[in-house]
Amino acid sequence: MIWSFDLLILLFMVICAFFVIQVKDLLGAAIVFGVYSFLMCLLWTEMGAVDVAFTEAAVGAGVSTVLFIAAVHRSSRQVKPRKRWRRPNKAVGLIAAGLLGGVLFYASVDFPDWADPSSPASTHLSPYFITEALADTSVPNLVTAVLADYRSFDTLFETAVIFVAGMAVFMILGQKTKESAQVGIDLTGGYEDTIIRVVSRALVPFMQIFALYVVGHGHHSPGGGFQGGVLLGATFVLLAISFDLKMVLGRMSEKKNLLLANTGVLLYSGIGVLSLLLGANFLDYSILHTLLPSTGPVVARSHAILGVEIGVAITVMAIIILIYTNLSSGGTNEKGL
Repeated sequence: MIWSFDLLILLFMVICAFFVIQVKDLLGAAIVFGVYSFLMCLLWTEMGAVDVAFTEAAVGAGVSTVLFIAAVHRSSRQVKPRKRWRRPNKAVGLIAAGLLGGVLFYASVDFPDWADPSSPASTHLSPYFITEALADTSVPNLVTAVLADYRSFDTLFETAVIFVAGMAVFMILGQKTKESAQVGIDLTGGYEDTIIRVVSRALVPFMQIFALYVVGHGHHSPGGGFQGGVLLGATFVLLAISFDLKMVLGRMSEKKNLLLANTGVLLYSGIGVLSLLLGANFLDYSILHTLLPSTGPVVARSHAILGVEIGVAITVMAIIILIYTNLSSGGTNEKGL
């Protein structure tokens, strides 16, 4: 670790946090949140957690910032002035946050040193994962092996949380729209060849190919279902911003997004149920070798991991599109940013 670099990032993060608290313009606060996420991405990368940095860049600095901007677009940019009698409450909150921060700093003294080989994590789970993950799962990427196999229950519930979040936005803001209002725009037609539209139209196919690569190659390099799904959803958000919301809904209508969101969760959980039906535990992929010819228990786990990653990617992509279309249009699906 480069301590001077870490301290510089920490300084910038504190400045961003202070700015977000003080600024009255919510659009500016959303932009600063994106900068904060980008700084976290740099920090994770410097620490060697490339998969986490990849997720932070795609979700935090990318899509989350766009969703914040869409929410601000449909509400108000300015914070309403607080009444004077509320200032003591603000002071109490600041004192409580300061006390909690002090407790956390005090507790950090008992944490093991960075990369301490004698720490509990380094003497129990980590050595097994590092030495046996490839033999157990036939997946070279240790992060993917842990998330999609050893910790598959947790990842399934994370996918379910994303699904529930999308359904909550849809139930609160979603309104039924006529099918005629979702007729798409022909990208090959004669429209204004502005720089944004031309560049977006040229970049989207390559972005989608890269997103599919991230999903399919997450076994061997940084990536996986969450990152690839966010990238796929971001391509449709880019088209909605640069062209028109109705064009995106003409290709990925609300019904299709709902169907895909359910399909992704069902694909993930269905693999677990299939393992149960074959006589193994839930999400015990090794038993699937009885259905996959010319594969052993280890290779079957690798194939099943790819299956659940595809399910995660489908759900994440659909939910990203669903949340953006409803937030940017206030649930009408008629006009976005």
